[in-house]
Amino acid sequence: MQKEKNNILSYAMQAGFGLGGFWFFKYLFVIGATQYSALEYVNSFLIFFTPLLLLFYLIRFKNVSPDNKLKYWTGVRLGILLFFFAAIIEAAIVIVHVVWLDPSYISVVNEQTIELAKSLNFSESMMDELKKQSSFSPTTYVFRQMMSNVAIGLVLSLMLTPLASRINIDIKNLNK
Repeated sequence: MQKEKNNILSYAMQAGFGLGGFWFFKYLFVIGATQYSALEYVNSFLIFFTPLLLLFYLIRFKNVSPDNKLKYWTGVRLGILLFFFAAIIEAAIVIVHVVWLDPSYISVVNEQTIELAKSLNFSESMMDELKKQSSFSPTTYVFRQMMSNVAIGLVLSLMLTPLASRINIDIKNLNK
């Protein structure tokens, strides 16, 4: 049992480095979109690769496991840990962005959120609560982003683990 936990943690760290590197690259388009709005579409397109990468890493983990099986809750734990470690890597570029490159980024995002809420005719009490919740520090912003990434990892893992356990592709042999 302890060996399986260590195996999951070790694999999640390694795969999290790959997914985090992808998110790091993807976040460069978020930074660039402040200057060139067309880059926002590239970032939106790249979002669709995250579930594919999770599926790839789940299948790969299944293939390296001794019994070539992926239990449901093992896959879910792996996905959550994978997204956690990737979120740590992405947090590095987000901190650089919101603290040094564009300190006004968070306030601009907050203003856009409030404008969207106004256009949807939210009640005054909801608008007041939104205004209170939208004023936060860069550290809080990064922490919220990390936690939302982990939550997304949970949801995606719950959906993709059954699929990954059924796919029988030996990824090691794809390079031959």
